[in-house]
Amino acid sequence: MNDHPAVKISQPITGEKYRLLIEAGLTWLRTNQEAVNALNVFPVPDGDTGTNMVLTLQAAFDEMASTNSKDVSSLSENLAHGALMGARGNSGVILSQIWRGFSKGMENCQNLDVNCLVKGLKQAQETAYKGVVRPVEGTILTVCKDMAIAAEKAANETNDPLEMLRLITEAAKDSVE
Repeated sequence: MNDHPAVKISQPITGEKYRLLIEAGLTWLRTNQEAVNALNVFPVPDGDTGTNMVLTLQAAFDEMASTNSKDVSSLSENLAHGALMGARGNSGVILSQIWRGFSKGMENCQNLDVNCLVKGLKQAQETAYKGVVRPVEGTILTVCKDMAIAAEKAANETNDPLEMLRLITEAAKDSVE
């Protein structure tokens, strides 16, 4: 047993739980769509970033939900394909690149554990930056990068993927601020 109080060991996130997490993310995004629309100011405040992200993630979720697969690797691949095919606007295209990279990092991950999260977010960051001709900091790319950095740091603090997700979410909130 690990005596370090900050390290809690839990079970990896199964494919079924992964689906629920993606659905929860979609619900959050839909609920906060207007707030995300208001965030967008680069390169112009077009006011549809949240809408485009919701439409993209809905297409991704629908594609993932259409499969009977139970492993995170296959589910991530379906999610990335759905995001690519359903991408709307620049924000949707970038979001699809994030999911594409995350999916690459999920290769051979039957369940989602701490190591898979680190690989997935690192690959998501790299793929998203490569997918933009002129990456600009202060955008979703920066948030993705900060999440990848937080994942690497959190992997040194916990073996619990849910605790790790909490730490990554806090880093994402700080990045947006």
